[in-house]
Amino acid sequence: MNRREFLFGAAAAAGAMSAFAGNTAPGGAAKPAQEKVRLRIAHLTDPQFGFGPGKSAAKKYAADLARFEREIEIVNDMKPDLALITGDLTNNYNDVTKDWPRLLGKFKVPLAVAPGNHDLGNSITKPVLDRYLSVFGYDYKAFDVKGWRIIVGNTQFWRKTDLVEEKARYEAWLKDECKKAKAFGGRVLFAGHIPPFADKPTEGDTYENYPKAGRAARMEMYRAAGARFFLAGHTHRFIAHGWKDLTILNPETTSTNFDGRPHGFRLFDIADKYDYSYNFVKVR
Repeated sequence: MNRREFLFGAAAAAGAMSAFAGNTAPGGAAKPAQEKVRLRIAHLTDPQFGFGPGKSAAKKYAADLARFEREIEIVNDMKPDLALITGDLTNNYNDVTKDWPRLLGKFKVPLAVAPGNHDLGNSITKPVLDRYLSVFGYDYKAFDVKGWRIIVGNTQFWRKTDLVEEKARYEAWLKDECKKAKAFGGRVLFAGHIPPFADKPTEGDTYENYPKAGRAARMEMYRAAGARFFLAGHTHRFIAHGWKDLTILNPETTSTNFDGRPHGFRLFDIADKYDYSYNFVKVR
């Protein structure tokens, strides 16, 4: 991989430290502190093979796949502590078995994946969930990296589903993980495909957010667990918001960005006292 094939953008976009209606500013200061970095995450989202630019479905898929394979090489070269993909791995959930078994083996750094709506459907069904699990092995998990507790959720359980027992097991697991996470004293990071909100915490229900009923309670549950950050995807646009001392971040995608930004991912560095940088890595 030629390093000229990618470049770093400016430090975290303006607005990452802005206060929003009803909120205080996010808890960590968006300022690089490379000499004190405690955790480095390559945050990738929505490769969504088959959704990007192209004149046919096959060409769209091929272009998205090729771009993502370049991205894997870049991530491997950077050697972050964790590569995190926050959902929508393909545009059609029937395609998750097509290339992902091979792609998972190409990562040479620790990897965690959260499912998205295009991976499980807007309403999860058992056959689709089983197909996803046959490739990735889990749809939610929690683990430790360099003194941080990482909790990767399945935000599709916020949508309507007939999988009542599976959803109940997930909610019980999430509550238990939140209780255990308190022991990390604030070094807690949540990740999932859909962000709690896209523009403001009081917004109505849309395709881009958690249902308003229960949204604030869910964010307070994250905060009570000690979470300082929530890394999401889904919106196909860069977002940096805050809910009290919880910072919510969405990066650009490798597929199609609705706000016209280039394709790429974000290199998320956390330093002492929760200071962080969220630098853009452009991928041609």
